Amino acid sequence: MDTKRRQPIGVELVKRGIVKEKDIETALQYQREHPDQKLGDILYQLDLCEPNKLIEAIGEILGEKGILLKGDKVKVKLTDYFSLDVAQKNKVVPFEVASGKIKVCFANTTNAKNISAVRLLLLNKGLVMDSYITFERDIERILKSYEGEVTTDFDMETENNDTAIGMVDSIIKTGMKRRASDIHIEPMAKELRVRYRIDGELFTAAKIKKEKQPQIIRKTKSNF
Repeated sequence: MDTKRRQPIGVELVKRGIVKEKDIETALQYQREHPDQKLGDILYQLDLCEPNKLIEAIGEILGEKGILLKGDKVKVKLTDYFSLDVAQKNKVVPFEVASGKIKVCFANTTNAKNISAVRLLLLNKGLVMDSYITFERDIERILKSYEGEVTTDFDMETENNDTAIGMVDSIIKTGMKRRASDIHIEPMAKELRVRYRIDGELFTAAKIKKEKQPQIIRKTKSNF
């Protein structure tokens, strides 16, 4: 990444003719109300300029390769390379593999720790990472599409209504089958999440209805 001192990204975009000053003013006003969002993402969200030109310009300004990551560009399955949890944590999506190289998109390329973690993970799989930057909104959209793929086999009923026994047994047996070193049963705000640690990496295996949490916890404690 280019580490030379540069002007604010809004100024750079105006100089390049990507946006007008009034567009930057509109985006900055929106950013004051939503301080967690980056200027480029706001310009994209508010449709204040042409998306392809915007992300390519942002990439050039940051010393990265910018790409508008739409569905037709994603030619690989994310979970073939790392878990959904890893992708969500690092806001990263792989989109193409060829000749031992894998192209991945990040929503933020300034976090060197996250970039290095993903690079090492892929290198351990024999792939050299080629990084790109794209809009966070598109990364989140793609990751959201994978959430429906988590297993729901644990949300079962038994004839004697003692559902906790069946679910806990299934969680343990599946963990053993997948050679998980750890099994995490995590109470969340609206659900109970089951995660396995396999080869040092955590990934989500199932989500169970929140109403069954007390039964699952009681059964888990009684087993151990």
